[in-house]
Amino acid sequence: MVENREIRMRARESLERRLFGYVWLTLLVCSLIYGVIIGLPGFLSSLLTRLSPAVGALVGFPLFLVGLVLSGPMEYGLTRVFLKVARGNKKIDIVELFCGFREEIGESFLLGLLRSVFIFLWSLLLIVPGIVKAYAYSMAFYIQQESKDKTWRVCLDESVALMDGYKGKLFLLDLSFIGWYLVGLLCLGVGMLWVSVYHAEARAHFYEELKKVKLGRETYDEAEGGANAPSAFTDEEKKEDVYDLSDHD
Repeated sequence: MVENREIRMRARESLERRLFGYVWLTLLVCSLIYGVIIGLPGFLSSLLTRLSPAVGALVGFPLFLVGLVLSGPMEYGLTRVFLKVARGNKKIDIVELFCGFREEIGESFLLGLLRSVFIFLWSLLLIVPGIVKAYAYSMAFYIQQESKDKTWRVCLDESVALMDGYKGKLFLLDLSFIGWYLVGLLCLGVGMLWVSVYHAEARAHFYEELKKVKLGRETYDEAEGGANAPSAFTDEEKKEDVYDLSDHD
């Protein structure tokens, strides 16, 4: 697999190396829309609680549920946008940010919810197992974009197999952005928004490169056969179950 600096370079090329260019700014707008929509229920709950504890208690849980329902489909759409740019498609349609509600609202919701639940359960053992599983499941929404079997379990299982042996490499890629975030912080914190777009695009390129290394092809499913095609993973790689809390990999 190529070095992380090469992945960062590809991300910059996808962003056209222009901080205020069309691609970078449009992805920034998409990220902001995503953040506002995901954060709005929690913000409203907090605001109403400060204004009236009784009202806050009444609407707090329903707002929490709204945020929970929105998170999976919104992440599905945001992943789609960044992945298309990584593949050279610079015609970004902001409406595509909401494609999860049209295509896979049920499975994307379950994927987002159960991924968070499993990571939380692993974190109860200690922080490190939770971090490890967060990286093991990190490719799930990318896989859901391409696999014809978009069920949450398949996406989590295949993400675990895909990331086997590469969790540390993605961790190092993430660490390499710390300096950039510090620079963004110096720009009154606003610069961190631009860095987050760069970081997300680098992760999309990581997925694209990982597919080539582990699967030997550019698309997740076979050209013909889809979910019924022979699996790209060996039986041994599939033995790791996302529910087996006795596994600390």
